Amino acid sequence: MAIVRWIFLAAMAIVFILLAASNWTLVPFILPDGTPKALPLPMLLGIAFLAGVIPTWAWHRLLRPLATSRRVRPARVEQTQVASPSSGA
Repeated sequence: MAIVRWIFLAAMAIVFILLAASNWTLVPFILPDGTPKALPLPMLLGIAFLAGVIPTWAWHRLLRPLATSRRVRPARVEQTQVASPSSGA
């Protein structure tokens, strides 16, 4: 099953590279300080993607220990020993 995953990831990488190469146009925009810049469209989309994913991933990683410590754990069931009936009347 792992080989299927790697084949799928390789196919997705090839598709991404082909789409990035076909859309390699410069996109002009102005930075907050007023400086005009022009970046290729795939690079601009990659930066926007990372700007959204990295903070979300970091927030998830920071809150994971809190979530596991707050999880309700089932109560421990104590084993009770039942007295066996004596064979003598």
